Amino acid sequence: MLLDAELERLTSELGGVVLEIGAKRVARGRWRPPLDRARRWVRLNLEAGERPDVIGDAQGLPLRDASADWVVCVEVLQYVVSPEAAMREIARVLAPGGAAVLAVPFFHRADGPTDRHRFTELRARELVEGAGLRTLALVAQGRFFATLANQLRQAAAHVGSRPIRWLVGAGLVPLAALLIALDGLGPVRRSPFLSSFATGFVALARKA
Repeated sequence: MLLDAELERLTSELGGVVLEIGAKRVARGRWRPPLDRARRWVRLNLEAGERPDVIGDAQGLPLRDASADWVVCVEVLQYVVSPEAAMREIARVLAPGGAAVLAVPFFHRADGPTDRHRFTELRARELVEGAGLRTLALVAQGRFFATLANQLRQAAAHVGSRPIRWLVGAGLVPLAALLIALDGLGPVRRSPFLSSFATGFVALARKA
């Protein structure tokens, strides 16, 4: 939910030609790509089964230099062999003045055998600026209590029995709401320890 809200905020000015890297048939979370704001929305994925407009690898994008006004890359960089190579490609295909919205995980379970990387705030900033882009915003997704709420939700979602999963999930609703509320308290925001936790980071970057 935190990621969805941040994506909605950071893509409010999105337009022109948009490249979405890692686009899938089934949208992740509650955020929906604002297709109506774009002159052209190009969906790219390495897997043909996701029915992308373009089949390609983020580390070698099959697009011309300076051909995109925006790049959207949400929860993809953890899977590529070289996030640095992918970021250089994003910078290459962006037109001057173009922008990229990136989301990367930090405190999150391993999703599968190709889930390779996790990113601290410093690592995310280094990736963006190492590719020659300027960081306009870099937002942590939650703090200690939101991270804990996310882990509990994931654990509940993987309970094998459907009735038990439903009961556990229903019981977690008020607890998760309490944890999210605690996460927003001033003492939590000001705590170097509690604010050092995050489920991930969302960055907005621009090409000069």
